[in-house]
Amino acid sequence: MAGNPLWVAVIVSLISGLVGALITMVAVAHRELRRFRVDTLKRFASNRFDLRGEEFTRALNEVFIVFNDVPEVMQSLAEFHKTVTSKLPSPTADDALIKLFKAMCRAAKIRYDHFNDSFFLTPFNVKPTSVQSASAKERSI
Repeated sequence: MAGNPLWVAVIVSLISGLVGALITMVAVAHRELRRFRVDTLKRFASNRFDLRGEEFTRALNEVFIVFNDVPEVMQSLAEFHKTVTSKLPSPTADDALIKLFKAMCRAAKIRYDHFNDSFFLTPFNVKPTSVQSASAKERSI
């Protein structure tokens, strides 16, 4: 009888160790998936100033892999692809891009509700344009 409590303790310890390891593996997998999604979304957002550029195209092609288990993103990606490849008017392509952007944000758990749709279409660029540079030079003369 004295040996029974020892076996119970060993079995319970092994089970708790296995459960802990399983929970850790699942948590790490979820964290890694979110990190991949956020990284792809960052590249997507960072390069939206040049929708035909190489870096934006890479990020867009990466969406297919990283978000493949999110039907909303895959459907939005298909709609955006259709508008871009069929040369539909720009407002249609803009709407499809916004829809894709928002779907990716939701899948990556990034809040966007405090921004309007134009925020998604107009990237930040603090470099002065040639017109701004010319008028600044004129003012300094």
